[in-house]
Amino acid sequence: MKRFTLITILMLFVSVSGFSQAKIGIKGGLNFNSYKDVTENVDNTWNNRTGYHFGMTFQTKVPFIGLGLQPEILFVRKGVENIDNPVNNFYLDYLTLPLNVQLGIDLLLFRPFVMVSPYISYAIGKGDMFSNAAWDDINRFDYGYGLGVGLDIWKLQITGKYNWGLGKLQGAKASDINGQNLKNAKLEGFQLSVALMF
Repeated sequence: MKRFTLITILMLFVSVSGFSQAKIGIKGGLNFNSYKDVTENVDNTWNNRTGYHFGMTFQTKVPFIGLGLQPEILFVRKGVENIDNPVNNFYLDYLTLPLNVQLGIDLLLFRPFVMVSPYISYAIGKGDMFSNAAWDDINRFDYGYGLGVGLDIWKLQITGKYNWGLGKLQGAKASDINGQNLKNAKLEGFQLSVALMF
């Protein structure tokens, strides 16, 4: 999996090098994450939890046709809260590699666009209920896709998208964590970002 991730990153950066318009930038923002159990057999006391993300981004555009590619490398904190039993709150810190495929219109002073964003993630930190859990009981790899909109204004980029996680929080053979079975649980949520491009 590590080899696949490295090859994917290299292919992304090599493939975009031929585009004529390129910018690099710094990016940050907030995540509003929620918990989804695919069996829907779960306590309904899980609430959204606000997280954050920051990192580097690289944008390339094909002139005149509105197509853009924007690979990124981000630190992302995701988690949820349990209002009835706060000891069951949890979060995971991920290193995330999204590829934002943008379709927009280049206007005189700004560029609105829509985007689809497949991503892969690897967990590098954990907290709250997960603090004392073994990594063997947590699925460190996650993947999914996002759909959203954005606006480029000179060197500023503002984006909002909803990310659907497709990877489960625990593998089929993992032990329960703090009495919670998360084998069918996934994280999803809205992400609001601001980037400064150079």
